[in-house]
Amino acid sequence: MEAHLFEEMARTEDHHWWFRGRRNIIEAVLRQHLPPASGRRILDVGCGTGGNLTLLQRFGQVVGLEGSADALALCRRRLGPDFPLHQGHIPEDLPPGPFDVVTAFDVLEHIPDAEGALRGIRSVLAPGGLLVLTVPAFGFLWSEHDEVHHHQRRYTVDMLTAQLSAAGLRPLWSSYFNSLLFPPIAAVRLLQRLLPKQGKNELRSDVEVTRGSSLTNQVLEALFSSERHVVPRVSLPFGVSLIAVVAPEAGS
Repeated sequence: MEAHLFEEMARTEDHHWWFRGRRNIIEAVLRQHLPPASGRRILDVGCGTGGNLTLLQRFGQVVGLEGSADALALCRRRLGPDFPLHQGHIPEDLPPGPFDVVTAFDVLEHIPDAEGALRGIRSVLAPGGLLVLTVPAFGFLWSEHDEVHHHQRRYTVDMLTAQLSAAGLRPLWSSYFNSLLFPPIAAVRLLQRLLPKQGKNELRSDVEVTRGSSLTNQVLEALFSSERHVVPRVSLPFGVSLIAVVAPEAGS
């Protein structure tokens, strides 16, 4: 991921429609699948600049792991010096478990050896523990956003299930999301691939491209967030992203 994107993320993830909408979906899914519990240990791998850590604190005691020193510095600025954060990569630098929940929000697509990362995550899950993850969906949606974020791949349900199975994990439930905005996003990305590029423009992330007026931001957030009433209970057949709740295979 380009270093300047961490600064962009830190500036925007509290109010940009995409970050806020995704958090609302994630919260709804966590509430559906995590019953109230005291002392639950949660590890957020690839915690970035910390935008999801405050949300996760509603569900347990949270530890963050992040590979980028720049992102981790921004995360500490947000959460203070006493928040338990570790710098490192998956799987070699995972903090010692067990953890009741591991979360990986838009992380797996960055890792060349996704199966190795998933095996590492499985190794720190407590018995009965869960992995909750999101990944970008559908290879035909590949765009400059994926390039600038150094993505390795975009996922389908079958592709994700195969990687999980190879690592001794299985999805308990999964769904595509960001489905209402899927048609216009797909149309724009396909059009971008058909039209020739003008000059030598720098690659830009979708967050940079979709910054708009306050009203536009509110409308897009409302559309995206409305799926929180459906996604935790129903598996949607398409969307810009994919979310899954995952458990270790029996006996693995």
